[in-house]
Amino acid sequence: MVDGPGSEFRVRFDEEVADGDVVVMAFKDPAPRYAVRANIPDIPGSPATAIRDEGADAACGDALDVAVLPLPGTPAEGMRRGPAEWPEMANDPRGTAPPIFVKYRGVELMWRPGRAVLQCEPEQAEALLAAVVEFTHYERELRRIEDEIANGWAGLEQDKALAFEVTAADLGRSETVGGRMGRVLQQRIRYARIEPHLYQPDTQLTAAAQKLGDELRDRGRIEGRLETVDGQLEVFEHFYEMSSQRMGEYRAAREEHVLEWVIIALLAAEALLMLAQAVWRHGR
Repeated sequence: MVDGPGSEFRVRFDEEVADGDVVVMAFKDPAPRYAVRANIPDIPGSPATAIRDEGADAACGDALDVAVLPLPGTPAEGMRRGPAEWPEMANDPRGTAPPIFVKYRGVELMWRPGRAVLQCEPEQAEALLAAVVEFTHYERELRRIEDEIANGWAGLEQDKALAFEVTAADLGRSETVGGRMGRVLQQRIRYARIEPHLYQPDTQLTAAAQKLGDELRDRGRIEGRLETVDGQLEVFEHFYEMSSQRMGEYRAAREEHVLEWVIIALLAAEALLMLAQAVWRHGR
């Protein structure tokens, strides 16, 4: 996966593998995905400059742009600056999350959504990048759920009255409300599938890679974010459960009311028929 010091490449997270793709990792949760390596065009300067020149949106999409740097003091060290010296990583114009910086035992990593700059021994690079790719995949899925929840509060505000009272006009919105309920259920399923992977790295990674994965999870406040998302999903689930119950009760009461009027109408028709028969007999 790593060609050597100074290598730069892009890892895409695709649903399918095309002919010629180099698969770095495969994931089952929350849905089948493949981490596929793709080359970044040879543009002078930093990876961040290359990304901007290309107009790529890796930080917001299904890709991770990676630069592997040589250690200070090695013959190739002058090829690139170290991770801590990348102003492009710390000041992203797209306003994504602040970078995570990890440094221990000769390993330096600067990571943010869509970008990673790793400085380490050449023989460590492939194993450590496996940890970075794995973390990126699951953190990206968590961030998507966070974004969906953030965008869902407006809809919850529109629907909040349904938890207390339902009117006839509200039944016309049942399809919209049902769609929102379905999205919350899908978010809960996806959350349940990625949660175990976010608490700890894959045990099949090397010890050094698991150490880096743990550091990324700690610096990325993953445990706290998981608890926050879990609590927010509970709010949505509880609300839409109450709304569904209220709408169901209102619909049932309305159907019962209609049925009562139908029965009354049938009884009235029967009474009129009996009266007509009695008049006809009396007239004879």
